[in-house]
Amino acid sequence: MIQFMEVRVAAVYPGAPMMVDAMVAGTRVTAEWVGPRPAAGDVADVELGIDEVLKWAHSIAVDGDQMTLREGPLLRGTVEIQEQDRLTVRIAEGLAEVEVDDLSGDVPFGTAVALAIGHLKLYPTGT
Repeated sequence: MIQFMEVRVAAVYPGAPMMVDAMVAGTRVTAEWVGPRPAAGDVADVELGIDEVLKWAHSIAVDGDQMTLREGPLLRGTVEIQEQDRLTVRIAEGLAEVEVDDLSGDVPFGTAVALAIGHLKLYPTGT
């Protein structure tokens, strides 16, 4: 989860689950909205959920090497912490803890990475 990420809602789609287009860290994404229905143009603080295991060279890469990544919006950030099968990545003003399939290589603090995200969930914090 990323704590306290500010997003701007661009469009809201009918149906369940509720889907929105939103600007997240300068990237337009389509995401599941988990909370009270927003309106287009709303700005909200959210937690952003990435509910998948990221795979090196498929859904996560060192920034600049993202040519191998699957199609989809790219969130960019820098590595804060590497531990076992998890990376903590700073994206804009938030920190995201993501699970990765293999951390056999060393990913040092400050390394720029790109994340190709499939299914995002936005949880409004109400603040």
